[in-house]
Amino acid sequence: MCVHLKPHSTVWLGSVDQVGVGSLSKIAHSLNRGLIFEASALALYRTKQETDMSLSTIRKTTVLLLLLSAFAPWLGAQTFLSELSSELDFQRLEGVPLVQKYGQVSAVKIVYDIRSEKLYFINAKNYKYHYGFCQRYLGYGAELAYFNEHNYRNSPERKYLLANLNHFGGGNFYVLEIAASDTMENASIVRLFQRVFQSTFIKNDLKFLLNSARLRTAGETLKTEIPVMSPSEIYKNLDYQPIGKHKGRGYLRIITDFEREKRGLAPTDIIVLDETPLFLPEVAGIIISEFQTPLSHLTILGQNRKIPIAAFKNAFSDKRLTDLDGAFVRLEVKDRTFSITRAKHRVGKKRRPRKIKLKYDLSVDSLIGIEHLDKKSYQYVGNKASNLGMLYQLGKNAAFKVPEGAFAIPFFFYQEHLQRAGNHGTIGRLLANREEMDNDSLRTYLKEVRKSIRKTPIDRTLDSLVRYKIIQQGHFTRMRFRSSTNAEDTKGFSGAGLYSSKTAALGHPRKTVEKAIKKVWASLWSYEAFMEREYFNIPHAAVYMGILVHRSFPNEAVNGVAITKNLYRKKGLGFVVNAQLGDENVVNPEPGTVSDQFICYPRSAADLYKNTIDIITTSSLNHGELVMSPVEIQQLADQLELVKTYFHKKRYPSRNYLDLGIDVEFKLDGPNRDLYIKQARIYND
Repeated sequence: MCVHLKPHSTVWLGSVDQVGVGSLSKIAHSLNRGLIFEASALALYRTKQETDMSLSTIRKTTVLLLLLSAFAPWLGAQTFLSELSSELDFQRLEGVPLVQKYGQVSAVKIVYDIRSEKLYFINAKNYKYHYGFCQRYLGYGAELAYFNEHNYRNSPERKYLLANLNHFGGGNFYVLEIAASDTMENASIVRLFQRVFQSTFIKNDLKFLLNSARLRTAGETLKTEIPVMSPSEIYKNLDYQPIGKHKGRGYLRIITDFEREKRGLAPTDIIVLDETPLFLPEVAGIIISEFQTPLSHLTILGQNRKIPIAAFKNAFSDKRLTDLDGAFVRLEVKDRTFSITRAKHRVGKKRRPRKIKLKYDLSVDSLIGIEHLDKKSYQYVGNKASNLGMLYQLGKNAAFKVPEGAFAIPFFFYQEHLQRAGNHGTIGRLLANREEMDNDSLRTYLKEVRKSIRKTPIDRTLDSLVRYKIIQQGHFTRMRFRSSTNAEDTKGFSGAGLYSSKTAALGHPRKTVEKAIKKVWASLWSYEAFMEREYFNIPHAAVYMGILVHRSFPNEAVNGVAITKNLYRKKGLGFVVNAQLGDENVVNPEPGTVSDQFICYPRSAADLYKNTIDIITTSSLNHGELVMSPVEIQQLADQLELVKTYFHKKRYPSRNYLDLGIDVEFKLDGPNRDLYIKQARIYND
């Protein structure tokens, strides 16, 4: 007996009564290499004649039917399909996209052979990459680098058109997507789309995704021939977003008034929220109805804590949640969905990070200009100021600026002010009695500390020194005073959003230098900051507040945050950027406001990615257009590469370079839209 599996592959079997069912199963499994088997509808009908059949005859018949059942899908070419006639066909082949920019998306890879004009929908269980299918099934002989060079470009050597057919579960729609780096010409895009349209069940619901800056420009022409969709339309239609892909157990609590109910939250609670909190209490997990940027304070804090967090627009109406309100549950956040089920009442032992040892130097008793700050300065001015000093040195030979007029106020002055305010005794009692202190008592103590810091006049000499330093630099009288502690912007703890930044202007009756300094100092002892340090096992007595001062940006054209790694593809190239018009907050925007989100690549990246801007969504304040030009984005990507390389060498040489993320805040300011980098710190994920 002979079964043909695919061209040039033949399996010879002996007489069926000599081959056991177990052996056939092993043969099928080893040859199948992960292909899909389906249960057969075939059955044996017992008749009077069957009753008289010998056991040997029954065995022969049964084995034959099992063999036909097992290999039937192969005869339908389950390594790939030439057409998708139903949703079931799609589900048989689907996997997850290599670049997971969105939640609730599954994908089937597509190869169109230009010369043979054959279309292949590939089984993701067999082939993770287009190249693997082309090499192993279609006989493509060249190496991967050559394949990429010629099959994602308009090259005479191009043999294939490559794409993904994506299904978005939230809105239940399909889009055809090519790689953002693919320069496929319009005629080929139309040709590919039409073949896919003809070969699937989707028909009028299929659209082509304009996922790059290049394709958005080409879209005006393309939409006259094929239906198109923008990334913002996808983003708007999604209802699920994975943020912290972890597992947790706790009591599910649906919170309708966070400010009123937050004091009653416990570490064993999994909470459902309808608004983004500025402070994340200690809880076991979060489901929130508002989508988050990958760089929001909630996202960063949740990643640091390794708890499950998901955004789900229907959180307050979905019965999976409303029916479990108050129950003890198990929550798991996954790429395409979340699961939540009742669980046995079991809370694991509370684990704290290892105690962090902080360094501090209180001997430096003068203001420090940015030109004198370096990687070691964190011991007396804090990490934020130290990192800006590093950026200043790098920027001397780079195409970005740092904020003008920058200098630092060391820990010495903060420590001196505490002594003047008589706070050492209060802080000492607070820390000594912390174990017996309830949250209300803690809040009272902390409020007393902050009030004392704000009420005590600062040293007149310090006030004069700061004013003179501002006047001396000559150009800017409106300055930003920013927190810079020895326990933030560091490995294992970003402290994002915990401390205050304040603006002061010389000659302003209310926005005085003294008020700005004291408010920043006092923010070290906010309840939220105290609890976050406690969560990460940071010793409060060793935390000191420095202040970084530089010019403010009252009329910036663009503000943004970037991460110097690809958050959506493990070990992939690319930087993730969020950008927005003016001073609209990127990390905690107003409800309903969406910023630009895209992946960009420096010129030093592989040729495949050059000039690529992979768009996730666009600004809701800019009529759906990117707030930066392609030239500005390329300049930003190149400077981000410099920053990453510099910090890898100077601060984190032991880290894997590709996996190292530096969290960078930037602005475009002035009539020439100059690029400023105002902050850099390690991205903790």
